[in-house]
Formats: sequence, C-alpha cells, structure tokens
Amino acid sequence: AFESDAVEMVARLMALSARTAPKARGIDVIKTMIVVGDERNVLAEAMREYGERHNVEFFIRDAGNVAASDACLLIGSLFDDAVGLNCGACGYP
Repeated sequence: AFESDAVEMVARLMALSARTAPKARGIDVIKTMIVVGDERNVLAEAMREYGERHNVEFFIRDAGNVAASDACLLIGSLFDDAVGLNCGACGYP
C-alpha cells in the first residue's frame, strides 16, 4: 500500500516533468497518462495480445513488466511523427 502510493506519486512527478520539459518551437505536443489497478492489467493484456498477433517479442516482454508494476506512465505525442520513432503500434509508415 505505502509502496504503491509512493510509486504512483513518482509517476505523477514524472508526468509533470514530461509536461513541463522544454518543447521544440515552444509547441506542447506531449500527453501523459498514468495507468494503475485494473486498467494496468487491461493494458498489459492488450500488449501481450498485440505482441503475439504481430510477433513482436518486446511487447510480450513489456506486457509482463507492466502487469508486475504498481503503475505505468504513458507518454505520447499529438503528432505521429514528432519523435521520428516507429515501434509499429500506431501504424506510422
């Protein structure tokens, strides 16, 4: 209980840090979300299913990590090309 509360507080501070970090051209495109409890388990299962369906081993591995965690901080971008990375999850070409 205490440890889970502490992890959630750290996740909130990390989300705040991501939101207040300097932005390119001063444009804020960052979105954050903290996933805990049952929602975290739903996320982990969706990641595992995606990994199995598309044969992406790191999704399967990370699904286990998410399931075993107290909280998961998601950091995303409003623009699909904002960071130039392609994990394949969003369909970015």
